[in-house]
Amino acid sequence: MANIVIDPQKTIGTISPYIYGHFTEHIGGVIYDGIWVGEDSSIPNINGIRLSLIEHLKRINPSVIRWPGGCFADRYHWQDGIGDRNLRPRRYGRWNDVTEPNHFGTHEFIEFCRLVNAEPYIAGNVGTGSAEEFQQWIEYCNAPKNTTTLAEMRGNNGSIEPFNVKFWGVGNEAWGCGGNFTPEDYADHYRQFTTWLPAYGLPLYCIACGPNGDDHDWTRRFFQQYAKASRTAINGWSFHYYCGSAGGAIDFTSAQWYELLNKANYMEKIINSQWELLAEFDPQHHIKLIVDEWGAWHPSGTEINPNHLFEQVSTMRDALIAGLTLDIFNRHADKVYMSNIAQMINNLHSLFLADENKFVVTPNFYVYEMYKCHQGNVSINVEFNSSEIDEMPYLMGSASMKDKMIFLTVTNIHIADSIETEIIINEGSIKEAVIAELANNDIHAHNTFENPYEVVTKIVKTEPRNGKLVFTFKPASVSCFSILLD
Repeated sequence: MANIVIDPQKTIGTISPYIYGHFTEHIGGVIYDGIWVGEDSSIPNINGIRLSLIEHLKRINPSVIRWPGGCFADRYHWQDGIGDRNLRPRRYGRWNDVTEPNHFGTHEFIEFCRLVNAEPYIAGNVGTGSAEEFQQWIEYCNAPKNTTTLAEMRGNNGSIEPFNVKFWGVGNEAWGCGGNFTPEDYADHYRQFTTWLPAYGLPLYCIACGPNGDDHDWTRRFFQQYAKASRTAINGWSFHYYCGSAGGAIDFTSAQWYELLNKANYMEKIINSQWELLAEFDPQHHIKLIVDEWGAWHPSGTEINPNHLFEQVSTMRDALIAGLTLDIFNRHADKVYMSNIAQMINNLHSLFLADENKFVVTPNFYVYEMYKCHQGNVSINVEFNSSEIDEMPYLMGSASMKDKMIFLTVTNIHIADSIETEIIINEGSIKEAVIAELANNDIHAHNTFENPYEVVTKIVKTEPRNGKLVFTFKPASVSCFSILLD
């Protein structure tokens, strides 16, 4: 029998709600047909934003949403996306040579965030923009009403009160599509873009572009250059990590199941490695890690709509990747401040798929719905003692605590074995437990427009005995325990 030992006395840190963030970009069907359907659409909407998406997002407490990219951000000029929608310029959309109509801009994005109770995170244009343009965008968003010409412009465009945007990304993937900078060049640009930012009484949280995966050379060279001159604030150090693919999105072998989960589990090594490297330049760890793009990236060819670029169907394998990754972030709550799954809808590791009037949630959505219980809790130590396969334990997860409640999330990566497991609380006794379970007999199972409930969570109740709990984890499953202590 396996066992899970939770020690509430050993705390790690507070789990930032922003770990449960999302990413949206002007690519394929993410914005247009995903989020934005237009005010005149027959598809139910609130001021042009898809109603079914709003309703489902509110179920998962989507703490923060990143926009407008992604690679799109580094050629996006924010003034194209304000004012009368019919008069906004049409631009080259960067992705797939499409036209960007600019119907979804700053005001529409802020309204979307407010409708789902999320904080906005805006990525500025460093690749083709200027420091002045970046600072004026902050002024447009945050200046008190009628204090500047840009504040008046915002009011004339329908928002007299400031947007109060706290999170600002200084570019995106500066090592690649965000300008192909060297680390030294980007460090100089970061200083230039963040000098004398107009905060207007709102402490800004500035996020610098870190490496692609665990690139030590980028991190070390950036901070060596950054240290040579007067420093501006860096609050977050982002890195992107896509665990890639193994087989297709739907068609994969048992060996490819484990291969991809192993790649996803590599996230923990990157976090520890980058954290240790940051300590050389920031010993007090004022700078936190931001993982603002992550997920699986399967080969193209499974798009529901041919215009939805990089759209993937997500299976139980993707749900386990989401669970494994969120558990890693929870276990490193002292290091990771924010993450943004890529992407929210109709692209890569999506929680939702939509095509005109059709809409469905993927298995990933149910993982986020289960795991929202961790937001704002104290992460606590938990040990998983089980057999291994491909150098990974069958059982992995995380635990958090709030008052007399403990929340435990667990993935069973084995595709065939159920695992009977004893759950033990050190110096504590379990009074009752409610379990939400996501499982399916088919590891390739996924939801479709025609069969939207093939993969759903189910609630399981079980009675503890003598303050302990024995539970059998189904194969290839994700589970969430809400445990009340005596």
